[in-house]
Amino acid sequence: MNDDPPEVIPIDVDESLSTHKHNPHRVPRLIALFVSILVALASGTLYFYGAYSPQLVKRVGLTTSDSATIALCMTLGSGIGGFPAGLIIDKYGPQVSICMGSLFIFVSYFSIYNIYLNRYHSLLLICLCMGLAGFGSITCYFATLKASQANFPKNRGTAGAIPVSAYGFAATVFSVISVKFYNGNTGGLIEFLAFFCGVVTFVGSFFIHVYHDEEDEEEEEAVASNGYIPVDGELTLLTDQSIEPPPMARTNSLAGSFSFWGIGERTPKDSEASSFAESSRSNSIYEQQQQQQQQAMLPNSIQSSSRKPSQANLRPSTKKKSSGQWEAIKQRIVDKEFLTLYFIAAITSGIGQMYIYSVGFIVTAQYYYNRHEDKRGGDYAPIHPDAAKLQAIQVSIISIASFSGRLVAGFLSDFIHKHKFQRLWIVFVTIIFQCLGQLILVLNVSSHVWITISSGVMGSCYGLIFGTYPAIVADSFGTKTFSTNWGLICTGSVVTLFILNKYFGWIYDGNSDPNTGHCYKGNGCYQGSFELGMVLSGIALIVTSVLMWKHRHKV
Repeated sequence: MNDDPPEVIPIDVDESLSTHKHNPHRVPRLIALFVSILVALASGTLYFYGAYSPQLVKRVGLTTSDSATIALCMTLGSGIGGFPAGLIIDKYGPQVSICMGSLFIFVSYFSIYNIYLNRYHSLLLICLCMGLAGFGSITCYFATLKASQANFPKNRGTAGAIPVSAYGFAATVFSVISVKFYNGNTGGLIEFLAFFCGVVTFVGSFFIHVYHDEEDEEEEEAVASNGYIPVDGELTLLTDQSIEPPPMARTNSLAGSFSFWGIGERTPKDSEASSFAESSRSNSIYEQQQQQQQQAMLPNSIQSSSRKPSQANLRPSTKKKSSGQWEAIKQRIVDKEFLTLYFIAAITSGIGQMYIYSVGFIVTAQYYYNRHEDKRGGDYAPIHPDAAKLQAIQVSIISIASFSGRLVAGFLSDFIHKHKFQRLWIVFVTIIFQCLGQLILVLNVSSHVWITISSGVMGSCYGLIFGTYPAIVADSFGTKTFSTNWGLICTGSVVTLFILNKYFGWIYDGNSDPNTGHCYKGNGCYQGSFELGMVLSGIALIVTSVLMWKHRHKV
C-alpha cells in the first residue's frame, strides 16, 4: 500500500508543472488569436475594390484603363510589398508591424475619400494611395498569421486558418455593409473603410504578441524536420540537422511564419528567453551547426543554439540570415522547376485577379446592356444604385468562393498526396474550370444568373490555386526557404495582371459611350480580354501537364 503513492505523485507533479508552464500564456494567446480575426478582417479590403472602382474612376474623370492601373498598384503594394513586409514583421514583431500598417491603411483610404469628395483628377496620387493601402493591409495580415501560428505551434494549421478565413471573408462582410448602409453613397463607404479599418487594426496591435514557451521549440524542430519531403542535398542536410535537436536550441527563425503555413522568422524579442540549464553543451552544438551552415549556405537556417541571452550574439545571425535570403533568391531565379511553377502561378493568379478587380465593370456593362435611356449630355452619369448592389453581390460571391476554395484545397491536397497523387492534379483541374469560367464570360451577354455562376467558378479557382500552391512550393524546395520562395511566387501575377487589366480597360473604353461613360454592349465590352485569358490558361495547362509528367515517379 505504501508503494502506490510514489508512483502517483511524480505523475501529479509533472502534470502540475505542465499546467504551470502553459497556463501563464494561455489566456493572452487566445486574446491575441481573437483580435487577429478582427485585424485580418479589417485588412481584407483589397478584393473589395471591385465593388466601388467604377464609381471612383467615373467620379474623378478617369477611364476603365486607369482603373486597371490602380488595381496593378494595389497588387504591387500587397504582392511585391509582401516580401519587405515579412522582413519588417520578423525584425520588429507583430505589434509594431500592425501599428505601422494601420497608419498606412487609414492615411491611404482617407486620402482616397478626399480625392473622391473633391473630384481630384490625379491618377498618380490615387495609385500611390492604393499601393500604400495594399502594403499596409498585407503587413497587418501577415503579422496576424505570424502571431497566430507562433502562439499555437501544436495547432498551427487551425490557428493559421482562422485569420486566413477572416481575411478571405472580409470582402463579403464589407459587401453586406455596403448594400445595407451605403447603397448609392460611395464616398461614405470609402470614409467608413478609412476609419473602421484604421482604428480596428491600430487598437488590435496592442493585443497581438508572440508568447513563446520552451516546449514549443521542440515542436518547431519536429515540424522543421518532418514538414516536407527532402528533394535535394540542401534539404537532406536540413533533415540531418534536425534529427537530434539540441536541448538548448532557440531559433530566431520560424521559416515562413508570415505565410499561410506559419513557418517563418521570429522576432528576437519574442524568443529572447533561453534556458541556462544545459549551457555547457551549447558550444559544441554551435560549432557543429556552423560547419553545416558553411557547407550549405542555406537561408533561414541560422541557428542560435548556443546563444546566451545577450543582444550581441544576435547581430551575426542577422547578417547571415540576410545573406542567406539573397542566396536563396539567386538559386531560385535560375532553377527551371521554380520558374515553371512561377509561370503557372503567374497566369492562373493573374487571371483570377483581373476578374476580381474588374467584376464591377462587368456587372455595370451587363446592367446597362441595351439601356440607352440614360444617355444625356455631360461628363458624369452616376451608376444606378441597382447596379451598385449587383457589384457588391458579385464581390461577395467571389469572396465566399475564394474562401471555400482555400479551405478545401488544404485538406484535398493533403488527401491526394497521402494517396500517392501529385498535388499538381488540383492545379490541373483548377485551370480547366478557370477556362470554363472564362468561357461563360465570353458567351454570356447579359444574364445575371450566369455572371453569378462565373463569379463562383472564378473565385473558387483563385482560392484553390492559393490554397494548394504553398504545399507544392514547400514539397519542392523545403520549408527553410519557404518565406523567400513564396514571396517570389506571389510577385508573378503582377505582369499578367497588368497585361490583362490594361487590355480589359482598352476594350471597355473603346466600347463605352463618350458622354455617359457607360458601355451598353454587354459582354462585347470586355469579351476579348477573357478570350486572351483562355489562351493563357491553355498554355498554363500544357506546362502543368509537362511538369506532372516529369514528376510522375517522384510521389
